[in-house]
Amino acid sequence: MSDPETAAPLGSEFLWRALALGAGGAGVFLIGTGRGSLSLAILLLIVALAASGVLIGSGAQGPEAEGRLDLSARLGLGLLGGAIGAIASAVAIAILLTLGIPAALGVALPSATADPGLLAHVGSGAVWGMVLGILYVYMPGTAPSARGALFSLVPTLYLLLKVYPVDRDLGYLGIERGTLTFLFVMGMNLLWGWITGATIGWGEIAEEAPVARPIDA
Repeated sequence: MSDPETAAPLGSEFLWRALALGAGGAGVFLIGTGRGSLSLAILLLIVALAASGVLIGSGAQGPEAEGRLDLSARLGLGLLGGAIGAIASAVAIAILLTLGIPAALGVALPSATADPGLLAHVGSGAVWGMVLGILYVYMPGTAPSARGALFSLVPTLYLLLKVYPVDRDLGYLGIERGTLTFLFVMGMNLLWGWITGATIGWGEIAEEAPVARPIDA
């Protein structure tokens, strides 16, 4: 009898990943573009969550099986890295605004350092960092920063296809703020993802990392 903690998901792991990514992407697209029914979009997102749950639940959990970068460590480091990455992107936005680069390109880029916007920006980055922490081991690639950069496409698409057009009425890709708004969003999120992924990876390779050894009872 197989160990339930290490049992592989029924069927191909690749197919489960494809199902999770495909259904999730389609659901976000339908919500962001307003095409199709909302019920279908929600159903697709539920399928994506279910497929992700199969992948995560079928994997061995805990430091004994996963090493020191187990799920709990990835969640903590993801939250930390996400917050640091959000602060870094807010500083980068402030520098760009000071230099006048967005305005020169016809983009009305909002500041992310003004209260209460900074708190919301950092909190959002931390939450997305925890999501990356959960999915980190399923992301393709070997470099932690590359995994984070690839994952950054998820919050980027969510912002450009859902938040801007639906929640803030700024048009698809935030075009009401300027035609090249999407480039700044992608760039800032890439910076965030690079830092968040590197922070999670740091817990696996650095001897001084906080998860390098168990805390003495």
